[in-house]
Amino acid sequence: MSRKRIAVLMASIDREYQRDFVTGVFAAAAEADLDVCVFNCQGYMNVSVSTSDQGEGAIFDLPLMSDFDGVISLRATFADDVTLRKAQQILHHFAGKPHISIDVPDNRAITIQFDDTVSVRQLTNHVIREHGARRIVYLSGPLNQLVAMTRLLACQEAMRENGLEMRREDIFEGEWIHQSGRDCAKQLLEREEGLPDAILCGNDDMAFGVVEYLQEHGYNVPDQVLVTGFDALREAGARGLTSIRRPIGDAARRAVEILEACLRGETPAETDLLLPTIPEYDISCGCPSPRPITRTVMRSVRTSRRSTEGMLMLISMFYGSLSGAVDEADAHGKLDQFVRAMGIRELYLCVHPALSRDVSPGKQEHAYPEEMLLLYGCRGDRVLPITLFPTRELVPAVDGEPAAPLALVFCPLYYRDRNFGYVAMEMSPAAGQPLYSLLMLLNGTLTSLYLQHSLRNYARKMEAMSEHDIMTGMLNRRGFMERSPRLLEQARKEGSVFLLLSADMNHMKKINDQFGHLAGDQAICRMGRAMERLQEYGIHPVHISGDEFLAYGIVSSPEAAEEILQNARRFLTELNREEPWIAEISASFGEYAAIPGEKDSIDLYLTRADRAMYEDKRRRQDQEAAGSEPVTRKRDGEE
Repeated sequence: MSRKRIAVLMASIDREYQRDFVTGVFAAAAEADLDVCVFNCQGYMNVSVSTSDQGEGAIFDLPLMSDFDGVISLRATFADDVTLRKAQQILHHFAGKPHISIDVPDNRAITIQFDDTVSVRQLTNHVIREHGARRIVYLSGPLNQLVAMTRLLACQEAMRENGLEMRREDIFEGEWIHQSGRDCAKQLLEREEGLPDAILCGNDDMAFGVVEYLQEHGYNVPDQVLVTGFDALREAGARGLTSIRRPIGDAARRAVEILEACLRGETPAETDLLLPTIPEYDISCGCPSPRPITRTVMRSVRTSRRSTEGMLMLISMFYGSLSGAVDEADAHGKLDQFVRAMGIRELYLCVHPALSRDVSPGKQEHAYPEEMLLLYGCRGDRVLPITLFPTRELVPAVDGEPAAPLALVFCPLYYRDRNFGYVAMEMSPAAGQPLYSLLMLLNGTLTSLYLQHSLRNYARKMEAMSEHDIMTGMLNRRGFMERSPRLLEQARKEGSVFLLLSADMNHMKKINDQFGHLAGDQAICRMGRAMERLQEYGIHPVHISGDEFLAYGIVSSPEAAEEILQNARRFLTELNREEPWIAEISASFGEYAAIPGEKDSIDLYLTRADRAMYEDKRRRQDQEAAGSEPVTRKRDGEE
């Protein structure tokens, strides 16, 4: 690859903060002519209910680190330990390559952090000194994360400076999600002491949950309680939420600039960058709104919501169609309709070939095989064919198009412990709030495809089992009666000779009586091995039952049929000589070979072949009784 390539490791790109960062990285990388591959998992989901931590973490097995020149990690976005550990493991393979760590100090990386301490203290001082708050509740993110603990400590320090102390029971630990805010508000309303003066939240999503729950239960913000957030999302501005803005776009641009300089061989002037954050006071803390364009912002938010609702509606509409996909072609056609309806311009659905094809899963050291199947792909107006491609390439090359910088988001696809593959797509609105629903729809489609393929395989296996003998693996009577009439009809139409050979093992009762029925079964299997060698001549062997065997096929002449019979005898003789056993295996043979007439049936061939076989058996018995060796039967009419 001539163009340098950057990997971004993160969780929950459907959230505005992460989405804005990636958008900034893509823009800066395009200017620098760098490829960017974002490897994303849904790190904020309740994995015990809706997803699998192992399934989500599989996406970090995808990138081969030797193919990347640098990495940007957003480890603070991971809410569960399993996916975080998986991301940490992949970073160990980046030794000696430039690594930009966002929000998480790392002595092996260049760190870009945000100075949350100053802004949180400013905001805390503001609600105390400007609005008279005395009892303050703090709703934090997971306290095992440095960024969450930093914000909480800054709030506590500011309170102490003002002669206040935060009680232990006034610290709530959330998961950075909307529901955490609702849970916090619910618990506060259940307390006998009533609401505090202010609820400071570690991010905007949790603050929205607090405000909504309080309003639903008749409480007014800010008249009865002040509420603040963090991140200054667009919705925060539209809803008048006091928050703290991080220069996320600047951080994304700086990260790419530093990596680009490192790739040129330059040494960064700084290894630890600290970007300031800024409080933005608004209605939720009792301040007048500083935004004269609130209506414009609200209109933008409503438009975004309508777009999201429209996409979710399309996902619901296509659910029944896509979950009924029966094979690759059916899935490809339905996916094309769906992707076009969603307005997605670039997408690659890459799946394990065993999902829809009869291939061995093989031995894998990680989540993905050496080759992936492109089940569906589109780039602009071009729909790509279903094809296999090396997994190392991540997405198949598109011939005949200029090699524009790669800017794709990779997400895992799986069902429970079964890894289906991954989807790579552009940074479109579909990669925003609808992303989780989109991934669940694709997982459902692939689950259906896998089940349909498995059912077809199961049906084929059951049919094969019904037509084959369990002991020898050869065709059984049912298989013979199903298949032989078709070959007989073919011989009739072509005017070819149809052969049916009948064989009956000799002295099976003696073997069973002397050595037991297990030895009898072994004798039958040895006979079957000799008969199976007839397949070298295009003849199909059959184990009818017990010690009875058949073989059938089309031959060039009656003389060729006689040669087949003599070969069957020879194969049995060679088996006895080359692989001696407790007893010698012998059999009586007979055949009937002729061009089928209009009314000739399989039963006719069976009757005449059996008649010849019994003649051979009687001659053998007569010769054994006379103490002489049996001789080969001559054909009718021979001297």
